[in-house]
Amino acid sequence: MILDIDAGNTRIKWWVLDGAQVVARGDQLTELVRQGLPLEIGAVKSLERIRLSSVAGEDIVKNLHSQFRERFDVRLELAEVSERAASVVCGYRDHTELGVDRWLALVAAYAKNSDALIVVDAGSAVTIDIVNAEAEHQGGYIVPGLQLMHKALWQGTDRIKVEAKQNVDISSPGLATDEAVDKGCLLLLVAMIESLVGKYQARLIVTGGDAQLLQGALCIEAELYPDLVLEGLAVEGVGLRAIEG
Repeated sequence: MILDIDAGNTRIKWWVLDGAQVVARGDQLTELVRQGLPLEIGAVKSLERIRLSSVAGEDIVKNLHSQFRERFDVRLELAEVSERAASVVCGYRDHTELGVDRWLALVAAYAKNSDALIVVDAGSAVTIDIVNAEAEHQGGYIVPGLQLMHKALWQGTDRIKVEAKQNVDISSPGLATDEAVDKGCLLLLVAMIESLVGKYQARLIVTGGDAQLLQGALCIEAELYPDLVLEGLAVEGVGLRAIEG
């Protein structure tokens, strides 16, 4: 069996594969693992491989490696961005500057749909990557996610800090300040994404924690793939480096 881990800034998602079948899955706050607590993966008894995508920092990688090396005597394999993976060519001038989560998501998306794509990962930050029909990554955009937008907007005011809601109708203006913030932040993302889809005439793929909310707010078709980063770890040709020690 194989354990795949997607360590983001806020949450760590994981699943266990038996062949191509997902037999267990879960998620946990990243901060708990940063503090030294183990990633809880239940009653898994043995693992052949552990593959990790991490944008959460070196301490997370070290903590996970130490935990699973001791429990399963298996080295953790860390995903890295390369100039090319599978058929996808990285568009960054320096490929090492691209976030590995973005890379895995777009590689997995193209493996599913060999077509021009816009891949949106709606997490703590919202990343938007564009790949043409010839599998050439065109670069991308990064903007704050909904929660970050809310925190930035409320920061420094004497009003109660309100978290982003998960059920927002942006078809009409807000009739209270909290509503106006919810609708405005979401509308900014929707307008940006719809503008890019119109410009590039590409198929839209959404993933990440706020992907379902975005999908429901868009006026254009968007395909939801909640586990693109985890799926990207299994794409043949993705770079994986075994951690020593």
